Amino acid sequence: MPDVENRTHLHEDHGLWIPPQFREFDTQLVIRTPRTTIQHYSDGLDAYYAMITAADFGDPSEIRDPKNPDLAPDHVRFKPQGEDAVELAVDLPERTEVDA
Repeated sequence: MPDVENRTHLHEDHGLWIPPQFREFDTQLVIRTPRTTIQHYSDGLDAYYAMITAADFGDPSEIRDPKNPDLAPDHVRFKPQGEDAVELAVDLPERTEVDA
């Protein structure tokens, strides 16, 4: 399991692993990847967030209209409403020649 203080990981089938400190909230959680920004309104998230995939990471020149190129190639930012944003490195699945 990654160090939840500064790392998370992306599972090929399940999506981005959400560290426990970001799973429970009662207003809003903003998740930023190099490709996109997601605002999640709810009372919490499961351990994995399937809407975030390997396509959300990589070289900004290979991402169409990257929203947060400063996070490329492999970082994510969590921002609970009313709190400071936390940036984590993401361990990505190994890419093969077929994936590239």
